Amino acid sequence: MPHRILIADDNLAFRRALRQLIERIPDWQVIEAQDGEEAVALASDARPDVILLDLAMPIKDGLTAALEISNLAPEIPILMCTMHMAPHIELEAQRCGIRQVLSKTNSSLVIPAIRQLLTPQEPVAQSPEPIPIPIADSAPVSPPAPATPPEPATNASPSVPKSVA
Repeated sequence: MPHRILIADDNLAFRRALRQLIERIPDWQVIEAQDGEEAVALASDARPDVILLDLAMPIKDGLTAALEISNLAPEIPILMCTMHMAPHIELEAQRCGIRQVLSKTNSSLVIPAIRQLLTPQEPVAQSPEPIPIPIADSAPVSPPAPATPPEPATNASPSVPKSVA
């Protein structure tokens, strides 16, 4: 079954360029939206495998659309591709459910980012809780002294201790 990637961007030339880039990958299909409102509707109806949103779009911006999509379908990973890269935008994007923010000037990162989101993640095995060992004394415990090997028995030194008179 092909992977469906939803691209939401108001710039038709950029959407077409992304579509051509993405559809070079076998078994990847593109669904297009021209604004955030259409992206939310298509996310609900088409249930794409990955969503790629622009930040600045008419009717509904990418952050608002991402928040709605995340509430509607939290299992669908969302990427944001924007010209407005800034730490505060990345932080706000994370709060809206966006997994990664990419710059439109570096389109070479789009395919690897989509691949990563399409790859099933192994669940992280949790370590069992450590079992506390009660200590009777509060005094520090020193490590045991190394064992000294017994001296070999010889005629000069008998292995049996002499009795004390």
